[in-house]
Amino acid sequence: MRTAIWAEGLKLRRSRILWISLLASAMMPTMLGLVQAGIIGTPTDENGGTQWEQYLIVLGSLISIGGIIGFGFVFSWLFGREYSDRTVKDLLALPMSRARVVSAKLFVAAVWCFLLAVFAFAVACLVAGLFRFEGMTGQAVATGFARYMATACMVISLGAPVAWSASVGRGYLSSLGFVVLTMIAAQFSGALGVAAYFPWAIPSLFSGAAGVENMQLSAVSLSIPFAVGLLGAAVTLAWWRYADQK
Repeated sequence: MRTAIWAEGLKLRRSRILWISLLASAMMPTMLGLVQAGIIGTPTDENGGTQWEQYLIVLGSLISIGGIIGFGFVFSWLFGREYSDRTVKDLLALPMSRARVVSAKLFVAAVWCFLLAVFAFAVACLVAGLFRFEGMTGQAVATGFARYMATACMVISLGAPVAWSASVGRGYLSSLGFVVLTMIAAQFSGALGVAAYFPWAIPSLFSGAAGVENMQLSAVSLSIPFAVGLLGAAVTLAWWRYADQK
């Protein structure tokens, strides 16, 4: 298992997506911080609160909506590239179980997305500290970080179904289409009044992106993204184990 994780990590370290994802994770909170500081655009003040609290809401929108795209692309790349590069047969011919191969890919994707989320929050704190955002105290940062990372973990869990769609579609396009479809469905779930039970809408509600009044969710709602993630991992393992990979 350690060998499989090392191999998948090596693929990531030597790919361009490593630097692209790092650059995106630094640029987005920086640009949002410049807006919140009033340097470019107009800062948001829809829900009241301090400047730091407003920035956290915007940052929550970034991780809950943008993360679905960004993290989904990481999962899509790690699985879909094997089919696009025609290396899947070579990979499956190795003296290693398919379950370990898939588990290693899921582990590397999840850890990398987690680190990207932490990095983005660190950049956000740096920007907020540089511009001396009102209300940025140690307690406020700790509280905001806890909710932010809980949201990020929900979004990362939703990357597992993207891995399944990349495997079934044997490439990138089907999984990226799956991401777009889930985002569209999340918008409709709000209109239908079932957003609190739709996996891809729950992170946005929890982060405050849909309004502070919608942030309080039941334990059942909060567990749904993680349950979907486990299901996505299971069906991905099953696909690689039982599907014909010719």
